[in-house]
Amino acid sequence: MTPIQIILVVLLVIGAALYFSKLRSLLLDRLLVVALIGLAIAMIVKPGLTTRVANWVGVGRGVDLIFYLTLVGLSFVLLILYSEVRTLQSRLTELTRAVAIANSRNTHDSGHRVEEERTMEGNV
Repeated sequence: MTPIQIILVVLLVIGAALYFSKLRSLLLDRLLVVALIGLAIAMIVKPGLTTRVANWVGVGRGVDLIFYLTLVGLSFVLLILYSEVRTLQSRLTELTRAVAIANSRNTHDSGHRVEEERTMEGNV
């Protein structure tokens, strides 16, 4: 193995260790990560394999195939993240609205109590 292959494999293993130790995820997500890391290590150790697969699907070089797949994958990740942000924004709006309504009711109820107390003090 060349030095860059060793470096890349070590970085992938460190990334996987961080993923599994810091992030909670579903079993399917974990299996997908393991499969992708295994595929990445195979492409790093045997770069000719990537070129053969690229030629088989009609792409000239393995690096081009990886680039195309990366673009598609990153686009998919961006769509998922955008969807999550929209969901969080919606939930935050609902929560803010509920807190504002609750604060409004508390303020309204407090105002009536003060008026009732003043009325009761005046009658006594």
